[in-house]
Amino acid sequence: MPPTVREKSFDSASVLAHPAVCAEKPDLKGFLPDELREFLARFGKEKYRTNQLLRWIHGKGVADFDQMTDLGKEFRSQLKAEARVEYLAERHRAVSRDGQTTKLVLGLSDGRKIETVMMVDDGRRTVCVSSQAGCALGCRFCATGQIGFQRNLTAGEILDQIHHGARFFRARGASGEEFEHPVTNVVFMGMGEPLNNYEAVLRAVKLSGLEMGLAVSATRVTISTAGVVPMIYRLASDLPKVGLAISLNATTDEVRNSLMPINRKYPLKTLLDAARHMAGVSLRRRVTFEYALIEGTNDSDEDARRLVELVSGFPCKINLIPFNPVPRQPFRRPSQERIDHFHRILWERNLTVTVRWSKGDDIAAACGQLQASVPS
Repeated sequence: MPPTVREKSFDSASVLAHPAVCAEKPDLKGFLPDELREFLARFGKEKYRTNQLLRWIHGKGVADFDQMTDLGKEFRSQLKAEARVEYLAERHRAVSRDGQTTKLVLGLSDGRKIETVMMVDDGRRTVCVSSQAGCALGCRFCATGQIGFQRNLTAGEILDQIHHGARFFRARGASGEEFEHPVTNVVFMGMGEPLNNYEAVLRAVKLSGLEMGLAVSATRVTISTAGVVPMIYRLASDLPKVGLAISLNATTDEVRNSLMPINRKYPLKTLLDAARHMAGVSLRRRVTFEYALIEGTNDSDEDARRLVELVSGFPCKINLIPFNPVPRQPFRRPSQERIDHFHRILWERNLTVTVRWSKGDDIAAACGQLQASVPS
């Protein structure tokens, strides 16, 4: 039985108390439409003003009130005095050798930095967003875990990463290709554990789906987790159409404990029960298991056979990710022969399995490599 899912609604008092608006001035990019309407009503503004602002903020990605030209001068002055629209400054850009992956280092208003990755592949234009500055989970194979947790991102800061991606993809199409919806997919696989910043992630997903904005359907969003079990159940209730990716990486509690400390709190059986629940709710989407292959740690034939047993009985797919080098860790990538053999064991047992060679490893943009560093 799943644990009780706590219902949460947003009332008028919650609007200004929410972390997305707790700066000196509230960030309107993090407001849901009803909240924005209520915020404007406090200043006597008509309801239609809400859609005007939503189009500027989410449709055109404009952060400067002075550029919102169909708003009266007095209204723009009032907005500047009472609110802001979050805009993350680009601090550094790196492009992979194949030209298909670009990493941005973005600066937050408090001086911290995060990383966002844009990928182009087979017609998909994907933005890989961060949900936290740093991460508290300390997974040994992940560079982000080595810098520790700094803070949660607001919904506006998460959403602005997607806007950066939209501007980037529009620029790529400037030579002639026009994108009605420049971002086709969003994956929460950047810095941080998304389910430890659940409310902001939930808001960002809802806001990115606004038809007058980025119009990214929930079915085009994937949220990756190291295994925060209670929040998987909440996700199944709140956003059953999103994709769930679980960073599994081991087939025994002993090995997973050593790689991912969160497993001591939510061991494999508990995690897999939650995954089965999500698969049962999200009938149109399979749960994805991410499995980083590490030489001599989790890549044996016995591991492959145990993996088959663990995920049998419900719709899922497995991404085998050959380990990407991380500073100050002794781990190594298995040989191509071992990777192929591991894959074959799973494939012969009728699992949906792919070997996913991470894009952007030459610019430290691949899985597990994000560290928000700016070259000197």
